[in-house]
Amino acid sequence: MEVNNDGLRCPMPIARLGQMLLKAKVGDLLTVTATDPPFPSDIRAWCRMTGHTLVSLDESDPRHYVAVIRKEER
Repeated sequence: MEVNNDGLRCPMPIARLGQMLLKAKVGDLLTVTATDPPFPSDIRAWCRMTGHTLVSLDESDPRHYVAVIRKEER
């Protein structure tokens, strides 16, 4: 599953991810893209708080971030 949040500002990238996770099964991987500067710190904190796994976070382009999240059982 892919969640494109390009152009959206906080809190929408995280809110849209939460909506997509409702449709996902445990173990599914979601690729999330975002352009909002706080996204890297937001996604790290959100994963810690929700128990989902941040598999990877590409911050090589400071204007475009790509995170891969694995849905965990909660």
